[in-house]
Amino acid sequence: MVQYFLSGGFLMIPIFLSFFILIFMSFKNIKGAFHIDKIILIGSATAIFGIIATAVGISNALSLSPNISKIAPHILWSGLKSSLVTTFSGGFILFLSTFLWYFFSAKHKPQT
Repeated sequence: MVQYFLSGGFLMIPIFLSFFILIFMSFKNIKGAFHIDKIILIGSATAIFGIIATAVGISNALSLSPNISKIAPHILWSGLKSSLVTTFSGGFILFLSTFLWYFFSAKHKPQT
C-alpha cells in the first residue's frame, strides 16, 4: 500500500500536506471549535487537486508514447494504476474531511 502512495510522485506532496493539516485541525477541534468550515474546504481542494494531478500524469504519459500499440498491456495497466493514486488519495481525504466536518460541527454546535 505504501508503495502505491510513493508511486504517485511529487504531486503527492500537497496531498500528504493537506492530510497532515487535516489531522492537526482535528486535534485542535477536540478541545474547542477551530476553523470547522475549513475542514471541508481542505478535503474538497485535495480531491480536486488529485483529479488534476491524475489528468496531468495521464496526459504526460500518453504524449510521450506515440506508438502505444507496441506497449505491453501489463506495463500500461501498472502505469494507469500509478496515475490513479492521486485521485484515490484525494477522494479518501475528501471522505475523511466530510466525516470530521460533520462530527465537529455537531459537537461544537452553538446552543440557542
